[in-house]
Amino acid sequence: MIRRPPRSTLFPYTTLFRSPSCSSETASSVVAKRRIAHLPNGTTSNAPIAAANSAQKSSWALNQTKTLAQTSAKGNPRVAHVPTTITVRPTIPAEFGSKVPTNIRQRYLNIVIDECLKLYDCEQDAYQRGCAEEKNAYDRSANRAVYLNVVANTIKKLRAEQSGGVPRGSGATSSTSTSASYGVGKQRTMSHELVLGGKKAASVSYSIERPRKKPENAVISGLNLYQCLRQYIMTKQQLEENGFPLPHPTESGRAIINSSRSKKVNSVDVSEKICCRCGSAFKVSPKGVYLVKEECFYHWGRAIKVRAAGAYETRYSCCQSGLHSEGCCVAKLHVFDHMDPNCHKGFVKTLPKDLPSSGNFGVFALDCEMCYTTMGIELARVTVIGPDLSPVYESLVKPENPVIDYNTRFSGIVESDLSDVVTNLRDVQAVLLSEFNDKTILIGHSLESDFKALKLIHETVVDTSVVFPHKMGLPYKRALRTLVAEYLKKIIQNSVDGHDSHEDAAGCMELMLWRIREDLKVSA
Repeated sequence: MIRRPPRSTLFPYTTLFRSPSCSSETASSVVAKRRIAHLPNGTTSNAPIAAANSAQKSSWALNQTKTLAQTSAKGNPRVAHVPTTITVRPTIPAEFGSKVPTNIRQRYLNIVIDECLKLYDCEQDAYQRGCAEEKNAYDRSANRAVYLNVVANTIKKLRAEQSGGVPRGSGATSSTSTSASYGVGKQRTMSHELVLGGKKAASVSYSIERPRKKPENAVISGLNLYQCLRQYIMTKQQLEENGFPLPHPTESGRAIINSSRSKKVNSVDVSEKICCRCGSAFKVSPKGVYLVKEECFYHWGRAIKVRAAGAYETRYSCCQSGLHSEGCCVAKLHVFDHMDPNCHKGFVKTLPKDLPSSGNFGVFALDCEMCYTTMGIELARVTVIGPDLSPVYESLVKPENPVIDYNTRFSGIVESDLSDVVTNLRDVQAVLLSEFNDKTILIGHSLESDFKALKLIHETVVDTSVVFPHKMGLPYKRALRTLVAEYLKKIIQNSVDGHDSHEDAAGCMELMLWRIREDLKVSA
């Protein structure tokens, strides 16, 4: 016989659903009851209720300290959670016409404060340090770009302090001037050993061994210098390409100059010349008499490319005017610097000599200054120096023809300098032939123009414009002033009185000495 369980066990939820006619007492008891699932053992049915009651009590106790998220009734406004304690960070006041936008300053101020909070235990000290650092970065900046760079370095510095492992207490602040301006003047305590060692004392090892002297300070001279320079002697092809005067195969005293390096002239009319400064045509008689006298408007600077309005434009370096603008300087007459092929006479060639006992044929640097005459360009001064940069021969030279322009801006020569000079070109040639031989190494910059003015034929040449070539190749050449500034870190040709031939010759000699020292470093 199977016993039927009580009705309350089969239908545990029936007590929750009663007719509306129930008494008020019964209704109140129903509301207080909870719906529970069926349990096989009726004796344990009160356990979930007890657990629920305890959880309700614990949640009530937790609600006393924390605010719970609640869903507000329909139609009521939503209220955001507000913490009991609010810490207000410093803000950047709005400023009209500020060199840095306020929102950018505020963003980086927050980043600086975040880094300072990692260094300080007290928030107020971190806020003061952060405001001081940001204000210092703002005061040091002229515009937004500079500010971004300075404040980035400030953040990097703060992060370096964190990695340094030096803790900061609530009272420790920066010792910078910016902190003092905000009333934070306490300096961090540092040990004497840390001050002497520096910031990298813990990660860098030091040696008491004294550094040895660098080999570049050694003096290179005599036969050793001559042997080192032989690799830079120009070949016959290089001499021809650069327009050096070469000996005529049949006629003595006559030179051959490569016409591709010479400026184009009008071959129809021999008396017509082209001004080397303004490019205008003018006429001169075979004896150097100007048939028509005209003023010359020219630019003394070079035509260079400069960036303007997002594009490159060609302008003159002297006045920054356009390529087709009128000249910024004026001269009384036109001048020319080319040589008539029929006038390549009067040249002298260095002679061979016996080998000296030392085996050194000599190394010299040479530079000349020229002026414009009625027959073109002529020699006005010559300077020869030795490897020790001391002058070997220096003299002013009286031009053979009347001077049109002394070219003072570049030659440094004025009319009074040549008023009492009696030395002529033949005297200079005699001295140079007695001092040099065909194996003597002559150093200079664009020596072809000097040899033309000297009317000298010499093939043992070291030209700095060839040793340090232009990236575009011929006919482009780098200026001596640029080479000396780049490799020797010196400034030459900066005088308002014009160039100095001794200074230019010394610059060429020092350039080659520097080149040899660099070669010795590589070979070592």
